[in-house]
Amino acid sequence: MDKNYLLAFKKNIINLKKILVITYYWPPSGGPGVQRVLKYCKYLPKYGWEPIILTVSEGDFPVLDESLRLEAENFKVFKTKSFSFHKLFNFLNKKKNTPTFQLSSSNKDSFFVRLSRWIRLNIIIPDGRIGWFPGAVKKGNSIISQHKIDAIFSSAPPYTTHLIAKSLSLSNKIPWVADFRDPWTDRFYNYENKRWWLAQKLDKYLEHSVIKNADKCITVSRTISKYYKKPFEVIHNGYDEDDFSNIIPYKNKNIVISYLGTMTKSQNPKRFFEVISEQNTDQIKYQIDLIGNIHPDIQDYIMTQGYDRFVSLKPYVDHQEAIKKMVNSNFLLLVIPNTKKNKGIVTGKLFEYIRSMTKILMIGPQNCDAATIISDTNSGRCFDFEDRERIVKYLNSSSHNETKNYEKYSRDKLTFKLSELFEEVAQNNDT
Repeated sequence: MDKNYLLAFKKNIINLKKILVITYYWPPSGGPGVQRVLKYCKYLPKYGWEPIILTVSEGDFPVLDESLRLEAENFKVFKTKSFSFHKLFNFLNKKKNTPTFQLSSSNKDSFFVRLSRWIRLNIIIPDGRIGWFPGAVKKGNSIISQHKIDAIFSSAPPYTTHLIAKSLSLSNKIPWVADFRDPWTDRFYNYENKRWWLAQKLDKYLEHSVIKNADKCITVSRTISKYYKKPFEVIHNGYDEDDFSNIIPYKNKNIVISYLGTMTKSQNPKRFFEVISEQNTDQIKYQIDLIGNIHPDIQDYIMTQGYDRFVSLKPYVDHQEAIKKMVNSNFLLLVIPNTKKNKGIVTGKLFEYIRSMTKILMIGPQNCDAATIISDTNSGRCFDFEDRERIVKYLNSSSHNETKNYEKYSRDKLTFKLSELFEEVAQNNDT
């Protein structure tokens, strides 16, 4: 344990400073967005900060994960209602549930769906959660009046959380750290959809106002940090060592390649599917498990090509089951969206992939941030979308990666880094 950790342990935990954490995604929400904030909150008390959470009640969550409730039950959590554009959309579309996991178009989209997407991207700015803003600001002011809040932390997307935090920070003169899990105006789906120039300008204005007023801004990758003129601190996503305890290994009948999470239209690994189809023989059986929200066009492609004989589509599983699947797979597939400005995309599951010690097969740009991390940890190999020959060679290789340098991505150590930023902005506010 280094000297910084020893100093952290010596802090008087009785006199914890208080951080107001503003997040839309909180258990029972599932998915990668909730993991980053939840794990920070888990370890912040260790480093002198008590998190007080402001979140939404009855939010529009793409997936639910009841297993995360246990980790969230010991925090002070305040919830407030939100006007839901998503529920209104479902009502008008006469559907109980329309997927919200991505804004990529589908060949099957109806006129109403296309119109609704246009309205979302051009009218409802910055995002579909803006209906949460009034209630969250009111509740946030109430929390601040009842508790001595030393700093504010907001995590986005949705970017409405940053607008809430900005309002509370300015009106109460409390320092604020803004977390950008993804870039705001430079997100990949903004290049997949036509947007009205005025909507783009308004989005850019809101983004600039948040960055200007935040005391500190952080993000998940070095490339994203370079999108902005203001210096950003880089705090990667990570893994929680506790999640990997008591995992029981099992043997697979076939060679299992697993993908976990959302797969958008721009992530369709067509050449990879072709390679696996060609490599499957009576002697060697490859099995691809796609687990999570898979874009309808990708599902259609798999079926029309006959790849469903070795590709299985499985629904979202809770976080602990996902960890078990990672550990017990032969390969883990990671696909970077094949879009503009994709080099800074570092999905949260990458670090759990790395910690699982299972070989990673990444498809995407060779010089992207994710490829650098994989190379640094010796946790897998990275291939272009069309790189058939090298993929085949990697699949047939008997060598096993000896993963290294992964400990620096533990949620514990990353939270310590975040706590230092809180200390800095709080001290600056006192002077």
